[in-house]
This record gives sequence, structure tokens and C-alpha cells, in this order.
Amino acid sequence: MKYEEVIQDIKVKIIQGYWKVDDKLPSLRQLARKYETSSNTIAFAFRILRDEGYIFSIPAVGYFIKKRKDFQINKQVKTILKSYYDAENKNDNLINFTSINLLSKYINNNFISYLFETQKKNFNKNKTLENKSSLVSCISNLLEEDEIFTLDENMIITSSSQLSIEMIIRLFSNKNKLTIALSDPSHYSVINILEKLVNIRGVHLLDDGWDFKDFENILSLEKIDLVYVTPNFHDPSGICWSEDKKMYLLELAEKFDFYIIEEDNYSSLSYSQKYLSFKSFERIGKERIFYIRDFSTLLGSFLGLTCVIVPPKLKDKFLMEKIAFSIIPSQVQQNMLETFINNGYFFFFLNKLKNILNNRLNYLVNELKNIAELKIMHQPEGGFFIWLKLNRQIDEDIFYELCKNNGLLILPGYIFYEDNRNNAKFRISFASTSLYEIEIGIKKIKKIISYLKEIN
Repeated sequence: MKYEEVIQDIKVKIIQGYWKVDDKLPSLRQLARKYETSSNTIAFAFRILRDEGYIFSIPAVGYFIKKRKDFQINKQVKTILKSYYDAENKNDNLINFTSINLLSKYINNNFISYLFETQKKNFNKNKTLENKSSLVSCISNLLEEDEIFTLDENMIITSSSQLSIEMIIRLFSNKNKLTIALSDPSHYSVINILEKLVNIRGVHLLDDGWDFKDFENILSLEKIDLVYVTPNFHDPSGICWSEDKKMYLLELAEKFDFYIIEEDNYSSLSYSQKYLSFKSFERIGKERIFYIRDFSTLLGSFLGLTCVIVPPKLKDKFLMEKIAFSIIPSQVQQNMLETFINNGYFFFFLNKLKNILNNRLNYLVNELKNIAELKIMHQPEGGFFIWLKLNRQIDEDIFYELCKNNGLLILPGYIFYEDNRNNAKFRISFASTSLYEIEIGIKKIKKIISYLKEIN
């Protein structure tokens, strides 16, 4: 996601000494031009960097580099930064199993320029529009393909899913810190956002969704205010919830009076059957779901808009948070996304992408099955990542270090857990790796494991 790229790049520059302590950072507008994104995205990135202690602000003056010590950078951040920094070095021999850039190889700059120039004309005619009604209707029609039906008035366009999550949390904020339940493991960016704002309770994830014995035990001990779920092709596990479990969580939400934040970015990447969202099972008049669909996940930052379907009785409060955050999605981006969907480009690229990803997954699984020391935790039927576990005889820390030293970027499992636990699991993403790169990457993994077995 674009704001993550901005954060990671700024962190790398700070750690590498590009900016010194007390140096003033460029303005939001300057950085927005540099990173080809909106000022809102830069502002959101700055907020996270400030919370993590990298920068500080002086009102009406700007943002400055804060003094930090190496021990303040935790294991999780170091891992992510290392992968990002190595990938940015453009090493031809590097196999990048961390990238989530799906369409970067298929949508060229000429096509983006065409969309931009075309829609810039429409922008001149609609300067006063903020939340473009025709785009809302367009997305509403798109979501109906996934059996999600809502009134257009309940859909709000924002600039990122993470910023939307923060706004939702603010709706429920009071003197006591909120408690939110989420899957254990969950994506590191979500953990990074939530751990600063709420108390987190992890719920064990089975092959068909949550372990409800675990969740009901949590409910018996304390009040849960919110639940965060990614129901289909969960990152990092690739798991899809069963329909029975989706319906049961909705029953529990009503019984125990909590709301659900559903981030559903990967459903359209199913290779075969259709997987429905929680939102598609929700009854009218019983709305408890904040449904989030982030288009930048599939299409990249140039179309990086997010739609949020808000429970009707909380819509006005959410709009007030949007105003407070000064979130005004780019009119040009809104026009571009509308054209991208209405002219059929969305489904054209989506079908092309699914075929490519399916071929990569099949090849990857066949290769991984030949490595006895690796276990596929769950074989996905869509998405672009796979969750693996090392044999207990393999030292995972040494394994990760050797992967790094051999030009192989993977994400260790501990970054997907709030407590950074070591459990010998890791994620491989095949979003942007060719079949040849997958072949080379698997050969490197085999060689490393063989070496570790010999010295064990």
C-alpha cells in the first residue's frame, strides 16, 4: 500500500543517515509529488512515523527528525525495512518473495497517462465534487457482483484502508481504551496501526475461520468492542472463512454488542469458486459491519482509493471523522477509477492476473511438496501468498539469515503476531515473481535447508 511505501522509505533514509537529527522534512505537498500520491497519504504516514518516535512536529512550522537509538527499532520493523531496502537496491540476483505489487508489470505508464489526461478534463467540469456520486454508484454495481447490496448513501470514499480503520476506532473511543479481537496471525500493517490505539486480543485461526472456543472464552472474560477480520484469502495464511462461521460471528456480534471491521480486498482473486463476505450475509436493519474494499491492493497507488460501507446509524459520525481528518480523495483519481471499472479494464486485468497467479501457485506448491522439511499450512485457492512452516530441526533464525545472505527475501512469521513469537512459520508472496524466479528461489531454499541439516 502506498502509505507503507512512504513510511518504509522515510525510515530507511533516517536509519541510513540521509536526514540527521532535527533536520526538517520536506512539506506534505513536496513529498506527495515525490511519491506520486496525495497529501492525505503523506499526512497519514507522518502520523504513524510520529507515533513510532521517528519524527516530531512543530505546529505551523513542519515535521523534524527525532533523536532515536538503535534499540528503539524493534525486530519486526528491522525485518520489514531490510526487505524493503534490499528490494530497492534493484539487485538482479535478488528473489523477492515479499512484494505485493500485483499489476505493476502489466499496467504501463502510457496507459496511466491516458487515464490521467482523459479524466483531467472531467475534473475541470466537476471541481466542486468531493465524494463523486457516479463513482459510488459504479462501485456499488461492482460490489453487487459479490452479492453486497447497500444504499449509495451509506458508502463513503476515503484514501486508504488503514486511515479508515483509525477513523472507525475513533467513533467508539471513550475514556477507556477499546479492546479489539483479530486473527492470530494478522497482517503486520494492521497490528502496527491497532496496537497504538486499542487493546488487542488474538483469536486462533483454523482452516475455516476462527476457533470459536477461543473467541467465546475471550468474550466470557472481557468486553470486546470491535472485531477485525479479513474473511477471504487472509494474509498471511490464505484461509477463507466458511459460511457457517461467518454467520455465527454475526450472531455473536448482536448477542455481545460488538461491531465488525471487515477488510475484504482479496475476494476477487479467487481462482475458481466465489467466496462471499460477511457483509453479504448481513440483514437490513441489523447492520454491524464496517465493510472496507481497498482498490490500491489490486490496482496500485495510482488508483489508490478505498470504499467504506458504514452502518446507517453511524454514517454521520463517520463523515464527521472524515472531515476532522481532512480526507478529500483526489477528484482525478476518482474519475480514473470510475473509467477503469466502467470501460471494462478492471475485469480485463483481473482475469489476466488470476490466470497468472493460479499458474504460479500450482508451480510453487508442486515444488514445495518436494521439500520434506517444509509444511504448507494451508493451500489457498486464490490470492498471492502461501504460509509455510519449517521442520523443528531447522533453526529458523539461521534460516532467515541465510536466506537474506543468499539474495532471497521472505517475511518471517513472527512479524504477523503481536507478541513477535518465533514459531518457524514464514510467508512467501508470488505477486510479482515469474515462474523462473520461483524456480530459482525454491532451489535456494532447498540448498539452505540441506546445509542446515548437515550442520545440525
